[in-house]
Amino acid sequence: MSSESQHYGEVQGILFKDAEATAIDFKQNVVDWIVRCRAEGGGIPTFRTGFAQKPFKSGNTLFVMGVCWMGSDIVQSQWFTNVPKEDHQHMHENHDDYTYILKKYGGKNVLARAIQAPVVV
Repeated sequence: MSSESQHYGEVQGILFKDAEATAIDFKQNVVDWIVRCRAEGGGIPTFRTGFAQKPFKSGNTLFVMGVCWMGSDIVQSQWFTNVPKEDHQHMHENHDDYTYILKKYGGKNVLARAIQAPVVV
């Protein structure tokens, strides 16, 4: 293993250190977290799927870290577990993370509420 690969492996390990202990189920919680970030916090929900081209995962279980970017800082970053493979792949490859998720799991009213919420800078 090259020193660069080892370095990135160590950094990913640090980033992923508390994921298994603090992660909450993706399908059950992600819509509420997105709405809190957008509507209550005025932030932009983004999702980190991995580091240095390696996905956040433990065995076959995929994780993502939700980050509420900007906003009023009332909504903290959150680890999610049991992320469906197709959702993880979509979030890794595209930049419409939260709208994609809300369309799939939240419905039209939830999507409209999130889109219409102002962004706090």
